[in-house]
Amino acid sequence: MGLDPRGVGMNKYIGKIRPQIFLALITLAVIAILGIQNELTEIAVGCIAGIIALAKDVLQSDNDSSDGGAG
Repeated sequence: MGLDPRGVGMNKYIGKIRPQIFLALITLAVIAILGIQNELTEIAVGCIAGIIALAKDVLQSDNDSSDGGAG
């Protein structure tokens, strides 16, 4: 019932997954956790800022590609 007749349901989103971005987010998260555990605040903050920047970039690129090229 909830399936799209054109067959673009979940495949539409799976095609947008970029492994290099996912790996970068995981790597930054691991380094941030290690930085917090070893009381390396500057490293942890830098990694968290990197995660935020990557997430913002991913969200922005998804919005830019879905607006039909306007703007």
